[in-house]
Amino acid sequence: MAREDVHHNRKRRHHHQHRHSSRTSHVEHEQRRHHNHEERRHHVATTYLPCVKLRSFSGKGDPNVYLGWEAKLDQIFHVHGVLDEQRVRLASLEFLDYVMQWWHQTLMDIGLNKRSLVVSWNDLKACLRDRFVPPHFRKDLLLKLQRFHQGTLSVDDYFKELDTLLIKVDMNESEEAKMARFVSGLRRDSQDVVKLQEYSSLQTLVHLASKVESQIARKNAFKNSSLDGYYHSSWKNKDKSFSKFPSKDSTFKPRDSKPSTSTSTPKSPTKSSSKKCFK
Repeated sequence: MAREDVHHNRKRRHHHQHRHSSRTSHVEHEQRRHHNHEERRHHVATTYLPCVKLRSFSGKGDPNVYLGWEAKLDQIFHVHGVLDEQRVRLASLEFLDYVMQWWHQTLMDIGLNKRSLVVSWNDLKACLRDRFVPPHFRKDLLLKLQRFHQGTLSVDDYFKELDTLLIKVDMNESEEAKMARFVSGLRRDSQDVVKLQEYSSLQTLVHLASKVESQIARKNAFKNSSLDGYYHSSWKNKDKSFSKFPSKDSTFKPRDSKPSTSTSTPKSPTKSSSKKCFK
């Protein structure tokens, strides 16, 4: 009986351990299934396009219209944190009229291996620029960029115009190259002062140039006001010295001279008193 009881107890313990291990494996299986479900749900959620409001593009107008549309979408995508693979689909939804037809033909050409794949947002921008920004437009912008100087613009307006040109030309210049270009285009009086200063970034350089411009403007205003005061006092002293002399309106009247009257009467011719007789 003792041996049978021991065997029975061992069998009960083994059955209990088997049930416990099966329950543990079931719990682990449920946890893994829940985790996989969450991963699939997250993957499905990320495939949905975010709800962002974008501007449409119909391909009409000059190339500046497209460049403005591209810059606006860049800003919206960055603010909303849109994934790169979602940007292509979102942007293509805003194509209208001719651009929509052109994009449909482009997709067909890609399917027939006539064109390279358009996967990223940069790929789509390059494709759009090839079609809607003519080559001469970029050449004209490059010429304008090389000749661009501050002129009569303020430092802030000059920097904005310069930065806009760089964005349109799509020149991936380093910050040092941008700083050198900015300084070389400044007015001579501001440029000479800025070159003597130290700056570590483009924004610091722009603020420094604005400060120098304000100082020069105040200096010129003070100089002009001093000159105006000097000339005003000089003319005032001249007016006082001129008052000692008769004015142009006062006419000089000389003393009237009376005409000389002569009392002598003209002598009348004398008649001869001698008479001659002829017989």
